Amino acid sequence: MLKINKKNKTKNKVFEFLTIFSMVFGLVIGSGIYLKNRDQEGGVLSAAEKNPILALTIWLFIGVLCTFIMLAFIQIASSSKKENHNTIQSWTGKFINRRSASLFAIFYVCLYMPVLASIGAIFTIDTLFKAINVFLEASGNGTFRSKFTKETYVSIQILASTFLLIFFQVINAFTTTPSKIIQTVFTFVKFIPLIAVIAGGLTVYYNHSVEQNSFTENQNVWKVNSVFATVVPVLFAFDGFIYGATLQKDVEHKTVVAPAMMTSIMAVTAFYILITFAIFVGAKDGDVFNLFDTIFKNKPEFSLLFKIIITCTLLTTINGYTTLLPKTIQSAVDEGFIFIGSSKSAMTHKKAALIGSGITLIILLLTIAISLPLTWNDYVNNENTPNYFYVADATSSATAVYAFMIYLSLMIGLLVNYKTKKVEVLYNTRKSFITNIITTFILATALCYLNYDFFINNFMSNNRDKYIQPVSTLISGSLVLLFWVVNEYLIDRNQNGTNGTFKKFNPISWFKINKKQKTSEGK
Repeated sequence: MLKINKKNKTKNKVFEFLTIFSMVFGLVIGSGIYLKNRDQEGGVLSAAEKNPILALTIWLFIGVLCTFIMLAFIQIASSSKKENHNTIQSWTGKFINRRSASLFAIFYVCLYMPVLASIGAIFTIDTLFKAINVFLEASGNGTFRSKFTKETYVSIQILASTFLLIFFQVINAFTTTPSKIIQTVFTFVKFIPLIAVIAGGLTVYYNHSVEQNSFTENQNVWKVNSVFATVVPVLFAFDGFIYGATLQKDVEHKTVVAPAMMTSIMAVTAFYILITFAIFVGAKDGDVFNLFDTIFKNKPEFSLLFKIIITCTLLTTINGYTTLLPKTIQSAVDEGFIFIGSSKSAMTHKKAALIGSGITLIILLLTIAISLPLTWNDYVNNENTPNYFYVADATSSATAVYAFMIYLSLMIGLLVNYKTKKVEVLYNTRKSFITNIITTFILATALCYLNYDFFINNFMSNNRDKYIQPVSTLISGSLVLLFWVVNEYLIDRNQNGTNGTFKKFNPISWFKINKKQKTSEGK
């Protein structure tokens, strides 16, 4: 709840504006710039086929698109002003139907949040270990990796990642105080290395400290497939901005909501473009960490320091999703979207945290178990280093695509609501209707071709790194659908007993019905 000063309305408006702006800005700027902005499979520069101008154009396009999507979600979120829950599944229940809300809730609980929490833990440890290796090598002390066998080194990384994830799960199951402190402190701290990237990248470029950068390596490729392939990692970096729309529930002056959120998304877009440009002019591979090595090539300890700061800020990803997952489970169970049991007792936070922890750990260990055999003989910089978050990284891109498909369905529901008036929303004007039609059309068109490229083109590729994405997407999506069907059956059975909707899908029921019909005909 936002604490406000009701004695001074002007100061109160300014405070609420700045609060919303800072929270949305801090929420969106995260690990995506480190994880996805690189010249490796799944990264922005790789997807753009080493065309930095294309990459920057896509950053701008998605930023503008997200600004208009945010306008639609400000309207959608306004429908929950009187309810206790203000989540995506809650909005879906209002604008679409309960079954769609259940499907989306299962997606977030069983795939989206567990995958992002898992990759947060894996990427944090991977970043730390790589930072130590580079520092030791630059200092002439060999590498941390060289001191162990491949099996031992990978085992240490996996154990450290698992411990880190469990640590945050346990803390957030019993108290919220550490979570709030970590999120608040590192939301501000994470801008230190990002500002250093901007200053350092531009300095390296203007001082001619590097002979090659991403622009000198530019392949000048402008293929349609490259354009849409570049969209996927950028969507991942922007995903999460929708949660900012939930903040308006606690705002007294509703007039500040739209300007604050639009300003924050535009600021995020400008910041992302500036960071990306600085990285591209300072490094040829688009890698932030390699840029720090270039900036501080004579002072490797400073490079290590900034990488450790980045490692600490990545903790907000683990902390954020291990905090949000139990709340999402509670909300979904309370609203009847997910069936846990016929018991009338309420879903407690600890029980929800336990369920969320179990799902996340299964996702973590399963993706690692699949990744290791696939990458066991891979070499990075002439060193045999298996990529144990290979599948998790590929699946994270899939979750972003799925998430924006959910956003699209809600936006279509909002357009239908203009006619049906089923749900009461704010800003229900002709101008907003036209804006939402245009935004929905652009997003739908982009997602249609994006899915074609993401699934068909990548699947037909002979490149392992490309077809792993659609394969992991189809498998994870199939599991979500399976869980949804089971959940629907349990809800239906709990509400209607054996005479529910699913009875007609049960072959045993068909036999019994036919037998009764024959008996009645015989009489």
